Amino acid sequence: MPLVSDPQEVATVYQQAIDAEICLGNFCTANWYTTEAIIRSAYEFGQEHGLENVPIVVSATGTYDIEPQLVSYTHLKDSRLGMYKLIQDVELLVSSGSPYEGVQAMLHFDHGQPDVDAHLFDEAADYYATIMYDASHAPFEENIRMTREFIEKMEGRVLVEGAVTEIAQAVGGGVDAPLTTPDDAEKFYEETGVFLIVPDVGTEHRATSDAAHYNGKLVRQITKRVGKRIVLHGSSSLQDHHLPVLASDGIVKVNIWTIFEKIGGQAVAKFIVKNLAEILTRRDLEILQRDGWIGDKHLGSVVAGQPPNLDYLREEARRDVWQQAVVDRMKFYMKHFNYACWGQTENT
Repeated sequence: MPLVSDPQEVATVYQQAIDAEICLGNFCTANWYTTEAIIRSAYEFGQEHGLENVPIVVSATGTYDIEPQLVSYTHLKDSRLGMYKLIQDVELLVSSGSPYEGVQAMLHFDHGQPDVDAHLFDEAADYYATIMYDASHAPFEENIRMTREFIEKMEGRVLVEGAVTEIAQAVGGGVDAPLTTPDDAEKFYEETGVFLIVPDVGTEHRATSDAAHYNGKLVRQITKRVGKRIVLHGSSSLQDHHLPVLASDGIVKVNIWTIFEKIGGQAVAKFIVKNLAEILTRRDLEILQRDGWIGDKHLGSVVAGQPPNLDYLREEARRDVWQQAVVDRMKFYMKHFNYACWGQTENT
């Protein structure tokens, strides 16, 4: 199935999600194996639940200084090259003849910066379903003006997500401001003409624990003003029991990235530690033991001169460990975002 990028088609997918009380997963990526994990998770969830045309949002930031994902996508650190590599990867994965061809993939440009990402927006509009134009660093009225002018410049070629207020950062400091008010959310939505809005409702970017507080009451208050047009950022700080109520509160899309880095990185670390005797020579292990990094158990039955096991040295082994951990978590989110109801309201 081709990328879903026509604004009317994208709006239809979102409306179907709203009608079925589904939160769309906005799964972020910074490399090709996470990109495949996103598509694979949607495919497998559909297979496991008998669903067709399961929608998923494949998301990446450009040169957003907190997390520049398109910059990271290739070793060359070129955001434009990263953008086209991501486009090509997703197009190939959902192309005719691919096992994943039934997945409805929508690309999202996350936290697009008005200055450093400006050269990418026009080209992205030809492929992307949505662009988040993030002017939240500017004073509120200036944010409204900049976002409105960007939408006018896009001339309906792509749907735009706007950030009402800046989201707090759990790591490295950042904004420490009051949460978005319903009045500000409504004013921003009406005066900019955005398709989706990002308010600050208590969650935090880059959280590695579930310590932040999701303010569901505030979300419901904003929903009464603007409808179910809210995108939740900072979801890695959520507690799992919040997930099933997000859609009914009024959230239609949820951004997720940090937790994938966390669980994927931890899975690879555990794999390496458990299999050190297959990866390193006995001499290497003895040096690590001498320096206090490992214990006797890691030497196992490795004998002097025994070569490392190629099966464990291959990048493929670490990639598959990472991807499986991430896919499992993605499907966990899809379950709790009510994806099992996909398609139940179509043609009704």
